[in-house]
Amino acid sequence: MRKVTLFPQSCKGMEDCGICAFVCPKHLFVASEEMNAAGYLPPMPPDEEKCTACGNCMIYCPDCAIMVERGAADEREEKENG
Repeated sequence: MRKVTLFPQSCKGMEDCGICAFVCPKHLFVASEEMNAAGYLPPMPPDEEKCTACGNCMIYCPDCAIMVERGAADEREEKENG
């Protein structure tokens, strides 16, 4: 099972950054309707069922505001598929 954790208080938001939305191959990130303490609209957590756990969002986020974890089943599936 994949788990995507967002740290909204660290995020510069979708309008001022949005790198996570740009690098996500499934385009799962959309702006939240709730501002963080800095006045930004961070992304809403993506649908973890649709997430491939590629890690692009975590790797490219300049604020380290996203963490992607992969479960044992995800790792086993990757080994089987190559």
